[in-house]
Amino acid sequence: MTRSVVANAGHSVALDRLTQLAGRVLDVPVVCASLVGADRRLVTSSCGLSAPAALLVSWPFMKQVVASRRPLVVMDGRRDPRAARNPAVRDGTVTAYVGMPLVAPDGRAVGTLSVMDRKPRRWSTAQLELLRALSARIVGEVGSGVSADVRSRRSSERMTAQG
Repeated sequence: MTRSVVANAGHSVALDRLTQLAGRVLDVPVVCASLVGADRRLVTSSCGLSAPAALLVSWPFMKQVVASRRPLVVMDGRRDPRAARNPAVRDGTVTAYVGMPLVAPDGRAVGTLSVMDRKPRRWSTAQLELLRALSARIVGEVGSGVSADVRSRRSSERMTAQG
């Protein structure tokens, strides 16, 4: 699923709404939903930074989240050994970070929902649960887009074969 999800994920108004909701509710300046495949990384939705900038800033964090399939919660990256050497932390672009894994139905992490702030933060249990719920919704949204793409291709193939 990872390769097909990344290959077929495109711009989605629904994903934009979910990332914007996360940004508004958590009052953070940067939110991005990203997918990771065997040979690709793709920001499917971003608020606060362009997609290329969001990928550049979040990639060192994303690698940790995808590898562990567990949330990464950083309250102050300047004091957290998991983040202190990150260039985005050193230059002040990111101080606080939460990355929730986007977990496919087969259990593989296929990306992250990342929220970032320039100032230190204490992330509440309620905020983390909201991000977990939004992550599940994003996986469903991306999965439905891939399913629709597969159905469309199969329909086209049948029409071609019958024609």
